[in-house]
Amino acid sequence: MAIKNYSAAAETLIQLSGGKENFITVENCATRVRIQYKDLSKVDKKAIGEMDGVLSVIEKDGLQVVVGPGVCNKLCAAINEILSVDRAASTAAPDAPDVTEEKKKGDFLKIISDIFVPVLPAMIAGGIVQGLNNVLKSVAEARAAAAGIAATETLTAAQVWLQNYHLLNLSNLMGLIYACVFNFLAIYVGYTAAKRLSVDPVLGALIGCITLSGDLTKFGTSAGKGGLIGVIISILVLKYIYKFIQKIIPNQVAVIFVPTLSVLITAALMITILMPVCGVLSDAIVSGLMWILDKTGVFGGFILAACFPTLISTGLHHGLTAIHMEMLNTLGYAPLISVQVMSNAGMVGAACGIFLLSKNEKVRQACRGAIPTSFLCVGEPVIYGVCLPSGFGFITGSIGAGVGGALIRLFNVSFNAMGMAGMSALPLVADGKYLYYLISYFGGAIAACVLTYIVGKARHYE
Repeated sequence: MAIKNYSAAAETLIQLSGGKENFITVENCATRVRIQYKDLSKVDKKAIGEMDGVLSVIEKDGLQVVVGPGVCNKLCAAINEILSVDRAASTAAPDAPDVTEEKKKGDFLKIISDIFVPVLPAMIAGGIVQGLNNVLKSVAEARAAAAGIAATETLTAAQVWLQNYHLLNLSNLMGLIYACVFNFLAIYVGYTAAKRLSVDPVLGALIGCITLSGDLTKFGTSAGKGGLIGVIISILVLKYIYKFIQKIIPNQVAVIFVPTLSVLITAALMITILMPVCGVLSDAIVSGLMWILDKTGVFGGFILAACFPTLISTGLHHGLTAIHMEMLNTLGYAPLISVQVMSNAGMVGAACGIFLLSKNEKVRQACRGAIPTSFLCVGEPVIYGVCLPSGFGFITGSIGAGVGGALIRLFNVSFNAMGMAGMSALPLVADGKYLYYLISYFGGAIAACVLTYIVGKARHYE
């Protein structure tokens, strides 16, 4: 059953978590409430997993309670309201208590995931807006050409058409939103990276600002060199420099000299060493991935797409955001995103197969709630609510995702922005290959549905 009373659900979750005093932080991403506890042994994970509306509970870097899009925001806010914690301050500050040793020792992809999760809402909004703007401008170009509209000194023919229909300001506004998200992404990432690595987040934002400055040409480098990877590594360097200077500077003048010297030294190292080296590293990663995608073709698309449901189920897919962004910044498009989105097709198809198979009303109810949401935007509801509980459905869904990935590479479909999955991703498709995206998506979904149904029948699944 879905959550009907968020305050009551929050109260129950707090009680099952060992009480208010056991909480350190509560935040949410697109589909999960992420909770850090002082003592995880006090938490009744099984009981939380059995709560109405909870799709799954993942014990990784604290506890991740999967409840689906929209629901996670409301439940998170309800918990924080009861805990009397300001929503904006619910993430760990630099001077907050150590969260857990597990978090400190998190693997690289997990750390990257934690850095990008807070930025995702803005990235999704910017990506979807730009995708819609691309569709609008494509229609304008076609209509302007058909009507024989000529360009003016200040406007293109498409812009003239948009202006005639009072749509030019809307198009400009959507372009502005996209630019403000992605042109300044290094600042947002600098802030969240510093917060994740227990450094003053505003100093992290400052490091991100420096990497975007046009004055970098005076030092023989250029704005954006090294990309987001360079920003994150620079924040890590800032962390250790800050700690070192903190030890040697007297407390009486620490407030002046610690941040000043830390930023000065880090900026010097970043401009002279880190940005150039990370620039080479970023280019090598993008070139290597493009080589793999180009050389392996449909086979590589199948393997990569089939692996993505596993990454998504563990939340590690967010760790690839930096790579997606490097592709967008370097190439102007990102074929790996379109391959990743095919995981959504496979899981939705498998859930449809389970819906057709099952006679269990609880399973069918879970399918009715999860399939539309996943079809429209994110795959977690069908992954946790339907496919993983069935066992075999996750495997057949992954194979279906592979079929979608093979088709997406066969048609060479790429995305020109980041956003959501499913049908919400349609405006993000580059070069107007919307039909090929739909063929690939439904091809993967149908393959997963048929395979799930066949395997389910063989297993006498009900």
